[in-house]
Amino acid sequence: MTSTSFHIRNLSVHSRSKTLLTVDELAIPHGCHTAIIGPNGAGKSTLLKALIGQTGKGQIELFGQAVAPQLKQGKVAWVGQHGRYQLPLTVREYIELSRPTGGWPLHSSPTASPEADALLDYFDLADLADKRIQTLSGGEQQRANIIRALLQHAPLLLLDEPCNHLDIRHQHSLMQYLNRHRQNFSAVMVLHDLNLAAQYAQHIVLLNQGKIVAAGTLDAVMRAELLAEVYQWPIRAVGEGSERYFKV
Repeated sequence: MTSTSFHIRNLSVHSRSKTLLTVDELAIPHGCHTAIIGPNGAGKSTLLKALIGQTGKGQIELFGQAVAPQLKQGKVAWVGQHGRYQLPLTVREYIELSRPTGGWPLHSSPTASPEADALLDYFDLADLADKRIQTLSGGEQQRANIIRALLQHAPLLLLDEPCNHLDIRHQHSLMQYLNRHRQNFSAVMVLHDLNLAAQYAQHIVLLNQGKIVAAGTLDAVMRAELLAEVYQWPIRAVGEGSERYFKV
């Protein structure tokens, strides 16, 4: 049975005199993947950051409890838009950084793990495992960042535009991996590609101008007429359910 991961009430995010996001109430289910969609500036990344207390004020619960203690317990793994790759680490050392529980420094695993090897192979980084992370392309770094988060074994994965820099094959490989392992963790992810959201997410949150336009199932939210209104562009839906895709 699907339960609730985040429950948000009376959330507001302001920057100086500007309101970036307001959410009266929103429940994000656990046991499925949630895609946060909407045009540029809608508040997607702001919502994701607010969920873990990086910005905003409001009442937010994670699995029915306060968020901060559960972050310390490793209940959430994070992949941001811009990873930090300044440390002089190889790809293998980077992905095996342990989750910090008491601050810096971070510590990497002294030996390679079979799970890390399997993920490096799946995400096409096995041949680059001994290369310095700074020398990789943007897409390769992003895949390493995703592997690092997966190795934390958190029940909840927050992904801010995880398909940034990824080509089509690696976008779908990532999404297929997330869906295959849905029994192990849920993902809440900001996506720009409506077709990726329609094909791989089971719950959708549609934002516009800092407010929730709609939230719910694919059929409830991913309606062509609603999307066209929000994105201010002609959008046509073809097919039904998870086979639905959108043409502009």
